[in-house]
Amino acid sequence: MIDLPKKTEYIRVRHCRLVTTPQLEKRYVENIDVLNKVYQYTVKYLEKTYGYKHLNRPYPTDKKGKIYVIKDQIMPRFLHDVYHIDKWDGKKVPIHSQALRDEL
Repeated sequence: MIDLPKKTEYIRVRHCRLVTTPQLEKRYVENIDVLNKVYQYTVKYLEKTYGYKHLNRPYPTDKKGKIYVIKDQIMPRFLHDVYHIDKWDGKKVPIHSQALRDEL
């Protein structure tokens, strides 16, 4: 971060224009494909774990419990089952882990 004087009310920033390229379009399609895969995987996992056959196992309602289910249950299993890896690898999975976690 830039240390600005306390009297500074605003600074000018340069706006950038995004130009679509074939590489950007390809990456966008890959990201959408991964998001669709993880969405379908999550729906199947939640139905299998907390569905109508498991009514005595309630889905966590607090933030800590939901983060546990997403970060520690769904994400590692998705990586293992779909991409056959144990931890996040940006070369094999064409999307950032933060973007995927935000989507869940």
